[in-house]
Amino acid sequence: MNAVTFVRATGVALILVCAAGNAAARSDETPPDTICTVLGTADRYVGTTVTVRGVAATEGKVTMLSDAQCKGTVSLSMDDGSTRKRDVSAFRRTVTGKGARADATVFGRFKATGDAKAPYAIDVYSVRDVNELPAAEGG
Repeated sequence: MNAVTFVRATGVALILVCAAGNAAARSDETPPDTICTVLGTADRYVGTTVTVRGVAATEGKVTMLSDAQCKGTVSLSMDDGSTRKRDVSAFRRTVTGKGARADATVFGRFKATGDAKAPYAIDVYSVRDVNELPAAEGG
């Protein structure tokens, strides 16, 4: 009887260890970079996938992700393929209203545009943690 109890206890302990290991692996997600960090070392990031957090707003047809700490901005490119995704289309609807802004984490490919006004852009693959902010002054 002691051997059976020991085997059961060992089995339960192994299951708990495996479950805790999986939960810990999920929480090891790296925090997003800031716009300031990415722009400060832009050459290092060009052509790579980035996860960045900032405040998004749309002016005309251009959606920008910005950071007030360094006054940095990056334009966001959301093509028809990415807007078929629920998270991206919901994000686009959130920030396209007049004066609308949202705090968001954007995942996509960082690229150089060659444009003097907006030298860098992110091809948006996904968006998460979107929090709508109060409308900007005058908007």
